[in-house]
Amino acid sequence: MIIYMLNISDNNSQKEYGISAYSNGILEKAVYSITSNKQDVVQLISICNELKVDICHLDDIIEDYLTDFCI
Repeated sequence: MIIYMLNISDNNSQKEYGISAYSNGILEKAVYSITSNKQDVVQLISICNELKVDICHLDDIIEDYLTDFCI
């Protein structure tokens, strides 16, 4: 089972947030610097974990968020 967690990057003194995907405690995929809006990423992670989203859909979910998806 995949568990999604928040990751944080410092980019020119501004924090940016992304999503890391773990399986059995091993990092399977990480997407960094999605947005500087922490709350949006926390909500995305919550949705992914609640719906048990497969890792192969993570890029599509992030793309939807960046284009026109509304939480």
